[in-house]
Amino acid sequence: MVGFALVVHDKHGIDFVVAQELWVDPELIELQIKSEDEPRFLVIGLIANKHWSAVITYRGGTIRIISVRRSRKKEVELYES
Repeated sequence: MVGFALVVHDKHGIDFVVAQELWVDPELIELQIKSEDEPRFLVIGLIANKHWSAVITYRGGTIRIISVRRSRKKEVELYES
């Protein structure tokens, strides 16, 4: 998992540890998204005044971050509306 976290950090400029700061944002948005195998959600929030989006799922009472990246334009617009 550490190797994967490093790849995410290199590719998107954030790692899963820092991504947890999304849940500090009181304006965090969570939307259910289509998934064929398990319920997944898109969360959009701010980290250091920048918009970030993560795909998550809930397993055994914990949040599992599947991916995290800078928010797309439409996601920023949704967050700001």
